[in-house]
Amino acid sequence: MSRNPELEAILQGKFDLDNCADDDRKTLQRRYYELLDKAAANAGLPGMQRRQLEELLLEPYREFRLAKLREERARLSRLR
Repeated sequence: MSRNPELEAILQGKFDLDNCADDDRKTLQRRYYELLDKAAANAGLPGMQRRQLEELLLEPYREFRLAKLREERARLSRLR
């Protein structure tokens, strides 16, 4: 599925944050929040809170996450 590069970066940031080691959590969380804030500002939504934006992205993130997991399974099966 082709996506907007900004949306793709946000989804990848969320995926990285959800799957990171504890040592990397603060850095990745800061980066993810920066992406959300930038997206809200670029969209002209000054009152939009991160939480609201995350709620809007729940379904696209689920699809992104499933696609990532399928890619990983396919890659692992090719290695066998």
